[in-house]
Amino acid sequence: MNLNGEWELFLEKTPEQTFYLTDKNTPADFIVTVPNEWNKQVAQAGLSSPVTYGCYRFVCHDLIPGFRYAVHTKESPGTSCAVFVNRTLLGQAGNPYAMTAKNYTQKPNHYGPSHSKSMPLYFEFTPDNNGDAEIIFFVANYYYRKGGLWDSVYVGPAKAIWHQNIVTLIFFCIVIGSLLFTGMLNLVQFALNKNRTEYFYLGIASLAFAIRIATASYCSLDIFFPGLTAELKLKLEMIPMWVVPVAILQLIFLIYPSNNRTILFPFLREIHIRCVLFIVELALGIASFILPAWYTSRLIPPLQIMLFVFAFYILIYAAYNIAQHKRYSVYNFLSFFTIALGGIIDIIHQSSKDLISIPTLPFFILVFVIVQIVMLSAIQNDISKETISGSGDLKKLNDAYFRYVPEEFLSLIHKDSIVKTKLGDYSNIEMAIIYSTANISFDDKAPKLEERFRAFNEYLKIISPIIKKNGGHINQILNGSFIALFPESATNAVKASIEISDKAQIFNEMHSAGYNFNPKIGIHFGKMIIGTVGVEDSLHETIISETVNTASRIQEQCDCQKIIISESAEENLSEEFKTSLTLTGLEPIYVKGKEKPLKLYELNKKKNSKKEDK
Repeated sequence: MNLNGEWELFLEKTPEQTFYLTDKNTPADFIVTVPNEWNKQVAQAGLSSPVTYGCYRFVCHDLIPGFRYAVHTKESPGTSCAVFVNRTLLGQAGNPYAMTAKNYTQKPNHYGPSHSKSMPLYFEFTPDNNGDAEIIFFVANYYYRKGGLWDSVYVGPAKAIWHQNIVTLIFFCIVIGSLLFTGMLNLVQFALNKNRTEYFYLGIASLAFAIRIATASYCSLDIFFPGLTAELKLKLEMIPMWVVPVAILQLIFLIYPSNNRTILFPFLREIHIRCVLFIVELALGIASFILPAWYTSRLIPPLQIMLFVFAFYILIYAAYNIAQHKRYSVYNFLSFFTIALGGIIDIIHQSSKDLISIPTLPFFILVFVIVQIVMLSAIQNDISKETISGSGDLKKLNDAYFRYVPEEFLSLIHKDSIVKTKLGDYSNIEMAIIYSTANISFDDKAPKLEERFRAFNEYLKIISPIIKKNGGHINQILNGSFIALFPESATNAVKASIEISDKAQIFNEMHSAGYNFNPKIGIHFGKMIIGTVGVEDSLHETIISETVNTASRIQEQCDCQKIIISESAEENLSEEFKTSLTLTGLEPIYVKGKEKPLKLYELNKKKNSKKEDK
């Protein structure tokens, strides 16, 4: 018999107080539905929800006197509880009485001794001579964000309940064992072939699924580790919530690489979105494992939101691959659809456990892993065939791809084709260099990483055409900064800097994006060697010169919305262009490697110059 239904709830009453009140026919504080949480009832009473305690009471009638019955739940309620039948203590999980002590002062986020435990409950009893059984669950919730009797309570003949308990345990053990075997098999495959990282991620996902099945709904892990506290069980139960999404997303992108595909904007690539999702998810997950359980339980909602984001992203991407007629895309969609269907059925199980008495999510997870293994086997087989037949063309394509260098760089080293570049190509040239920091200020004093990322990309979107128009190109993009080279003249570098400053000011005045650009720009002119370094199969553009470091030091002297140029840059400005500028001498600075101090000038346009009027 499933006792889902209405129970009496005596809030912040010990079992002894509950016995006394019921003997006096005193009504309960609330009549509540089980399974459910008591959060609403606690809040209505004006108490701090949900860290409190109370007694749930239900009376079973028309039982057979002297017959052996049992009471059973797949997971103990709250974070600690004790079970009474006809006012006899049958057993408990953790120590719910600690909270009732007058001197109890332990903080919910305390690292001290645990009073909590989460485990399946099974206790046998016999009804009284009238065939009645008064069942009381004394629940204490020490840290969890929800409290109360949140699982179904089963009462029936002891033999039938015990049989049901054993069948459930065996079923869970089979699924957990299969997932553990699958996970270890994939990790061994990865250890034998480090290039097949798909096996690593599938192995990690399988092991994480095994942890989820061992701790959620029916905590079978407690049977093998009786000392497992509820705090540690909660942390283990949450591991799959942040490990599995990352592993599956990485798995699907290994199968269908799309790092170079842009989304919405030319500068926003799919790999950028994936990296941001990974950082947020892993940060939440690691925090949930390190922080005390009181904080861990409150990280469940954001982790659930991230889980939904990952699931939506993965399903949309899987559907997109089907629409593009990509190989194996049906495998992926079926496996992820299986997980989604399993989640829906699990929700039905949680809300109506008399309709579906056994959790089915483990079965769907196992089907998911099997489909993924079949798909990886098919992929490996096809890749082996394609590698043998097309190894020659693939080698040429990879050689050309990894030797790719920017078009502007080719002209500086006097090459007209990428394939003609080689290790050690260089050019000794005098150039103007801009070293600039965006210095983005946000309305929100604590902007998120995604906001900083989007703002800096917006800044690059504004300044890149300006630099290109004035004959320069961006050589490096640093953390909120960039280096731009101007091989034609220092005049072009100054013109670009002025326009960048003006564009930033216009942006700040015309837009309400939640942030402002306040660029700091340093300009220097000098000799430098630009060329290719690295190894034969991986070439990189680089600049070797003190000019770069000097430009960086000049930029460090700037205030926001300021442009400072060195003496060598000033000397290389055209005389006609100088007449449109106001150059204010600044205090010289010493630069490492230079004996004489470096003269600097702050640069401004003349407001009433004829050049500006035109």
